[in-house]
Amino acid sequence: MSFFYRRPRATGASPARPTARAQAALSEALQALGGPFVVADLETTGLSTASCEILEFAAVRVGTGGMLESEYTQVVRTCSRVPSFISRLTGITQAEVDRDGVPVTQAFSSFLAFVEDLPVFFHNASFDRRFLSAAADQTGLPFPNPTHCTLALARRAWPELPSHKLDILARHVGASQPTHRALADVRTTVAVALAASARLAAA
Repeated sequence: MSFFYRRPRATGASPARPTARAQAALSEALQALGGPFVVADLETTGLSTASCEILEFAAVRVGTGGMLESEYTQVVRTCSRVPSFISRLTGITQAEVDRDGVPVTQAFSSFLAFVEDLPVFFHNASFDRRFLSAAADQTGLPFPNPTHCTLALARRAWPELPSHKLDILARHVGASQPTHRALADVRTTVAVALAASARLAAA
């Protein structure tokens, strides 16, 4: 679940020139997109790591050449009940959590086994990294993988777009629409990442 806010650009303003750090991050991300890599997403019960939990993990492994190799998805049995607004947003119900959910330590361990030591891409990576860091603290399972942000890639690839939300990017590149289920959103993000990589390589 990728939450982000976009600061409006003043009319007629040119895109800000990237800092050396941003340029280095872009170069590292484009190199990682040469494959193999992982694209992942989390659904959560809210925005705050202090009071909210990971509700669902999903990831797709992508091989060299952009071929999708395997998928992982797992609902988490949260300690608190799933808020009704999250069920409306994601479609994940308390009944599904009770039926299919596993403890966060088990789900996180399986996620780490799936991603191995590959670089991992998220749309709005800072959000997912905060929850993964909290999960690592809670479970004692480290998440040392290099991470990259497809939101940052999309902003560089298509600066002319009025927004870089995943649904808008999906329409722009002709990908399937995200649904706020983690695996569906990951599949969309893979398409966006590969399209952004091709656009930036051609620039």
